[in-house]
Amino acid sequence: MLSMLALPLLAQQTTTPTAEAPAAGATAGRANKMQRYQATDPATRARRQTDRLAKELNLDQATTQKVYDAELVRTQKVDDIMKGSDDGRTKNKVLKENADAFKAKLQTILTPDQMAKMEQMKSQMKGRMRNRQGMGASDDKDTN
Repeated sequence: MLSMLALPLLAQQTTTPTAEAPAAGATAGRANKMQRYQATDPATRARRQTDRLAKELNLDQATTQKVYDAELVRTQKVDDIMKGSDDGRTKNKVLKENADAFKAKLQTILTPDQMAKMEQMKSQMKGRMRNRQGMGASDDKDTN
């Protein structure tokens, strides 16, 4: 009889922490994103990005390999930067420099049409991210 009473109490106790977990995750959203970022190695991220570009831009095998090599260098540098002890502002500056260097490298690999399509894909992705984060309304302010 006592075990029958204890079972509902245990069930209630296990549901309480799960109910609190989303609230904790909402306040620590950035920390969770960083953990997910670190979960994949640079080679995996570079391969995934390269595969997507190869598909969207119809890259041949030689060009795909060049893009992968550049992407791998970029993702390895990103990991080094993110693991560094610099403050956020310094990291952002170095990340931007790395992104600019990567873009310059891609300009030597891809055709102008492929670069234009890639930039279009990038802006569409930014738009989707803004909408997902509830910032889509900010676009209306820019047009005024």
